[in-house]
Amino acid sequence: MLNRKFFFPFFISLGGYIFMVSMDSVIKVLGSEYPILQLLFLNAFFSLIPLTFFVIKNHSISFFKNQHYVFQITRGLVHTLGFLLVLMGVVYPVLFSSPLMLLVLSHFFLSDNINLVRILAILLGFFGVIISAEPFGSGSVSLMGVLLVFAGAFCIALTNLITRKFMHLSSSFEASFFSMVISVIVFLMAMKFDFVYMSLNHLALSLFGGIIAGLGITAIVYGSRMLPATIYGMTSYFQLIYGVVFGWFVFQQLPTLFNYIGIVFVIIAGILLFFFDNK
Repeated sequence: MLNRKFFFPFFISLGGYIFMVSMDSVIKVLGSEYPILQLLFLNAFFSLIPLTFFVIKNHSISFFKNQHYVFQITRGLVHTLGFLLVLMGVVYPVLFSSPLMLLVLSHFFLSDNINLVRILAILLGFFGVIISAEPFGSGSVSLMGVLLVFAGAFCIALTNLITRKFMHLSSSFEASFFSMVISVIVFLMAMKFDFVYMSLNHLALSLFGGIIAGLGITAIVYGSRMLPATIYGMTSYFQLIYGVVFGWFVFQQLPTLFNYIGIVFVIIAGILLFFFDNK
């Protein structure tokens, strides 16, 4: 069975992805009425509310004095670039190649152990996501879109690698805080300071999405710091299950046969990892 020391960070990371799926749903609800870059800017901006509270609570108000800013800026820019490339590419199933990339990078740069069980688990999870998403079943797929998302997935894998490689330079709260600060700046510049008026209700919904995004990104950063690449990658695959269930209850989108097949693949991958990985 999997080492017990991984249980807590695994479920923290899993909770982070649940928060992020919920945040995505908020953007989906508002996306038909407002520019996507404005929603992303507000999301990043409001995420600083919980992040600022936690970083000051844990590191005092002078936390910014002892930062390794080369690390924080580099990590924040790579993370934001990855998010923008994924957004531009739209072919989202390709994004789930990121855990596979992280697995390879971690093996060579962090000496992470790779065994047959871990490889099978992450491949099963990846195929489950691809099957569930039906990427080629509803129209043509842009080659440029695939390349953009592939580049974005690599940036996200690189972000996680940097986080783990230099985790002694920053806590999870600090890394999340500076990453979101950079996202706020980048998204504000990308939208060219052009805002569309929002109703109070929609602004409140955006505020809620930002707060849970702040909590989610912190949990995900914590997981990427504490877990081996394979186990961390599995937490990202389990957002498929939550996404299907959440869409069913909130948006009345009934799961398809491919959704069910994909979920079964992900569950089998998780069982394989937890009960047969002895390291």
